[in-house]
Amino acid sequence: MFNRLSNKVASGAVALVAVLILGVVALAQSGVEQKVSFYLDGKVGNEVVKKGTYTVVIPEADQGTVEIKVGKKTVAAQFTKRQNKDQSDADKMTYRENGDGTRTIATITPRGRKFTLLLEENSSVAGK
Repeated sequence: MFNRLSNKVASGAVALVAVLILGVVALAQSGVEQKVSFYLDGKVGNEVVKKGTYTVVIPEADQGTVEIKVGKKTVAAQFTKRQNKDQSDADKMTYRENGDGTRTIATITPRGRKFTLLLEENSSVAGK
């Protein structure tokens, strides 16, 4: 009887730990939403992000997929996060010049954050 009760308590504890781990992983993947102002038109993969302010979803992870909500569409790109010494006092980004006269967004540093997102070239995924 005691052995059976002990097994139930142990399996319940394992299930609780599994649920907690899954919750932490889901929270880390959901990311933080922040308004970011883009001061020039720039491509993310094949999609153009026009000059303006957009909601950006930034995962807590050091690499993954950043999402830029452009109207009803979401533009996503793979990124690697680089830590900065100081917090950014403004939204900052760098652009690469393309051969056809357009620009591609290379990095995004959100205001109030101590990191820069290095966007991978040709990693855009557009969705609704």
